[in-house]
Amino acid sequence: MKVILFFIILIIPFSVSANTLISKTIGGKEIKVIKYETNSKFYDIKIGVTNDATSLRDIMLQNNAISGVNGVFECPKDYTRCGGKSYTINERYVKGEKISTYKSTGDRVVFGWDKNIAPFLFQTGKINPDREGEIYEGFANFPLLLQKGKLKTEYYYEVGLIDKKMLTKGTRNFICSDKTGKNIYFGYVYNVTLDEAGLILIKLGCYNALNLDAGLSKAFIYNMQYLSGPGREILDGVFIVPKNINFKEKKKEIKSIINLILKKLEKFTKKKKVIILDKLILMLDKYYEKLYKKHSIPLFEKLDGELVKVGQKTEFKNELLIEKIYTINMLRHYLYKIKETIKSTF
Repeated sequence: MKVILFFIILIIPFSVSANTLISKTIGGKEIKVIKYETNSKFYDIKIGVTNDATSLRDIMLQNNAISGVNGVFECPKDYTRCGGKSYTINERYVKGEKISTYKSTGDRVVFGWDKNIAPFLFQTGKINPDREGEIYEGFANFPLLLQKGKLKTEYYYEVGLIDKKMLTKGTRNFICSDKTGKNIYFGYVYNVTLDEAGLILIKLGCYNALNLDAGLSKAFIYNMQYLSGPGREILDGVFIVPKNINFKEKKKEIKSIINLILKKLEKFTKKKKVIILDKLILMLDKYYEKLYKKHSIPLFEKLDGELVKVGQKTEFKNELLIEKIYTINMLRHYLYKIKETIKSTF
């Protein structure tokens, strides 16, 4: 108990919008999306990639991100035809560098943005063919769901690129921008076909939209908490990164807190250490849940003349709060790893 009190003393003194989680129902279908405002003073949006497949959380931590979703199609290492190593032929663009050996995107379409975070589509020889050099961040996938507010899946049916999984209802992962280009959305639409997903995204306000990988690769994190997954190990994702956190100093601070906790745990048995760590993790979860509820507001729409709750919106609007959430979740991450390491020695 003294360790827990000591821990509380450590985290409590830590002293907008653009990383907004929206959970709602549109046309009877559940959606869960992150809304990013391209003029944000507090957050960046970026593509994170890794050479060796790993979890969404690991890629997120490598990029100092706090929210993200899995990215493009891959050939996973557990498929015999993939030769024991996960890979993708799909184009990824990171800080202006193209990661691909292919000169043409073929039937794939890039959803990307320039250095000013102005989103646009690109496809070799077809969509904005002279703008590939402007892509600062982005990635390619198929099918293109929407272009200029219109469904664009018909072509993919004609050329046979829509497989059985795409024809059935399921969770659809996407990234899109609105007509103004001032907002980018990414996340999931649940229990829909590809075409139904496109129609739902039009109602959400999407203008250009690209389908991303789902299935066993599904993984969705908001403010460092899994909303879906972790799924299969992946190679990339789209992420939200706080602009104004000194990550080097913050990680040093978190490390010092972890070291203090480890010092306090030295006198306990392994079993007691695990019990204490479980209590600390539970305390962090409850504290996070409290913050989450405090900063969530219900969403209402008028249906048949009556206001009906259709979902909720969660957003954290000041830098100190963003730092606190980052610290809490990083602490939880490391405490969990320590606990699992201790348990493995029983």
